[in-house]
Amino acid sequence: MILRAIKGAVSASRPSASHRGRPHRAPRPVRDRPGWSPHQDRVAWLLRVNRLYGPEERWVGGSTFARAFQGGCWPEHTSEFRISRWETAAVRLPHLAVRRYEELLSLSPGSLVALVDTVLRYSAPSVNGASLLKRGLSTVDEADLTRLDELVERTSSDGVMSGSDWDDLTAYLTTVPGQVITPRAFWRDMAERLLLEMIVADGVGWTQRHEAFNRLLSHPVGQQPAIAACASLAADRSNQVFVEVVSVLDASPHPDASGYVLGQLLNPTNDRAQYGALLASVRKTRYRHFNESQRRQLLSIVEDTLHEDGYLDSHQLAAEVLRQLSAQVPAQARHLPPNVPGTVGPLRRAAHTLVERIVHTALVGMPRELPHFDDRLLPVLLDEMLFSPVLDVRLHAAILLSGSPYRHPLSAALGTELAHQVAGRVHSPDVACAMIEGLRVLGGPAQRPLVERLTVTSGVPPAITVAASQAIAHIAGRSDDRYWRAAIRHHAVRWYQSRDRTPAAALHGLVYGLGQARNTELLRSLRDDHEVPPAVRAAASWWLGLPRPVYEGANR
Repeated sequence: MILRAIKGAVSASRPSASHRGRPHRAPRPVRDRPGWSPHQDRVAWLLRVNRLYGPEERWVGGSTFARAFQGGCWPEHTSEFRISRWETAAVRLPHLAVRRYEELLSLSPGSLVALVDTVLRYSAPSVNGASLLKRGLSTVDEADLTRLDELVERTSSDGVMSGSDWDDLTAYLTTVPGQVITPRAFWRDMAERLLLEMIVADGVGWTQRHEAFNRLLSHPVGQQPAIAACASLAADRSNQVFVEVVSVLDASPHPDASGYVLGQLLNPTNDRAQYGALLASVRKTRYRHFNESQRRQLLSIVEDTLHEDGYLDSHQLAAEVLRQLSAQVPAQARHLPPNVPGTVGPLRRAAHTLVERIVHTALVGMPRELPHFDDRLLPVLLDEMLFSPVLDVRLHAAILLSGSPYRHPLSAALGTELAHQVAGRVHSPDVACAMIEGLRVLGGPAQRPLVERLTVTSGVPPAITVAASQAIAHIAGRSDDRYWRAAIRHHAVRWYQSRDRTPAAALHGLVYGLGQARNTELLRSLRDDHEVPPAVRAAASWWLGLPRPVYEGANR
């Protein structure tokens, strides 16, 4: 393996009553600034709330925070005015500034950077291989080349790669032009390995790998191997993760990506792959990745989807695509068909009261009061997380909230609301499922027992049983083998007696949870159990067959 750099670079509590200062301003909307993401204001919000509600009350004062800013990874003096401009989206944030926030706020290295990369990437109207959080690469020294050579070698071998390793490697490859890597098969091998690690990772490990794979999708050499990796894995019926493998192609305007997404809509591998293609179409339509012929073809597909039984919220996704197409193909989509589900539907009627109540409860649980800070973005993000018709919008809102100090108070409030819903025999299964989905990202060890109970509670709507079984994989904390065995037995008996879809889907979710927990003993037991559905045994076998470096390193 040879890496040759032609040109490159690696660069390096409650406030006192005497607190004074200008009232905290809300971030300014970012519009029509070349190269800026529409969600720069959300990044500014993320930094601000982490400072204001962080572990040290002294940082509430911007001047105190600014005086401490120089040091660590940040080499220069910074004024309170500059901090304010970063936290109101008046100027672009540099990469090292976000890292310095991590240092001063005692956050895990890379945790804020990964969130910022993810938020900016998803909302960017134009596709760029390099991160929108500029790394500032301009020169390269021998130590940098040694590091890069090591990463290239490790990627191609059985060496374990962490999320930070993938971030460093792809940041260099997509930011500094002129690299030549041989053999060319390296790009194919790298894309396949990174994609596999991405779909089995969680938390910061996932966000770092997701951003790294998006960089490959925009790289002049790496994009086609990355698209081919998605196509190959989505065509493999033994694969266990389809939605993400197909939907990640929404980031690529390459004709191959658009053609493949349409192919999965017309002739899908399964309903999950078709759902992933529909999800990808939302963003690809918005950013006009499809040509005129493809748009007309897509129009016919989504109209048919509205009249068929769909996977999850396929009807709402189809309606969203149709709305966007109506402006692009006006002659054929001037009006929506009757009874199309949309962004304002049954869920929305409960939205305002529920969001207000959860926000109030969360604010009561915050470490300090901030009388000059009116957080107008918090209810917006919570509303998106619970009620947006587009899965990716819900996911990205939840990810942003998970990186804020609101995470634990919000998860506690969601857990309380969910428990009340279930105790009241669930007035709205859709709302309950939305809260479970939110806990999938925000939930902590305190909420895990509630979701565990919902996986095996009799008498609740089937959608809640399945949602809880699918969410348990990602909620923080661990479940002991006694829970796993009891839950598996509960649904295996019901499947054996009825052959019903609900226990089969719940078992599938539990296998995914065992895979995320790296519980190989119980996975082997399920693989060899002939009294569970064959698809469940195949899923357990897939997890056990993952390459060791991928399985062991994906959450690092």
